[in-house]
Amino acid sequence: MATVKLNYSGKLENIKGDELHVSLNLVQFNDDGVEVLYAPALEVYGYGNDFKEAQKSLDVCLREFINYTINKGTFESELERLGWKIKGSKSKRKYTTPTFSDLLINNNRLVEIVNTKDFRTHTTTMPLAMA
Repeated sequence: MATVKLNYSGKLENIKGDELHVSLNLVQFNDDGVEVLYAPALEVYGYGNDFKEAQKSLDVCLREFINYTINKGTFESELERLGWKIKGSKSKRKYTTPTFSDLLINNNRLVEIVNTKDFRTHTTTMPLAMA
């Protein structure tokens, strides 16, 4: 496996034009010849024939997750369900991802990946903040 930077960082816009600055821990593994990138803090996957395709797929899935939950009015409740910490006033919210160890306690899929797959991860905890 080539050495790659395993954190996601970028700007995503939902359909309302709200901008989210995103930085997430990722787990990379191969599943029957398919390259998979998994963001366990959001339970979102991207996949492809190689890392670049998986990264593009993850970008699409992250946008869809954000758009769907914002449109349904469940963005914050979904993050809380996933173990995120939410602080600040409505106009200056700060969303902080759960730690990798918390994810291992509460995310059965991540535990399965860690126990059965050859995986790589970047373990720095990073925030998701509304701009």
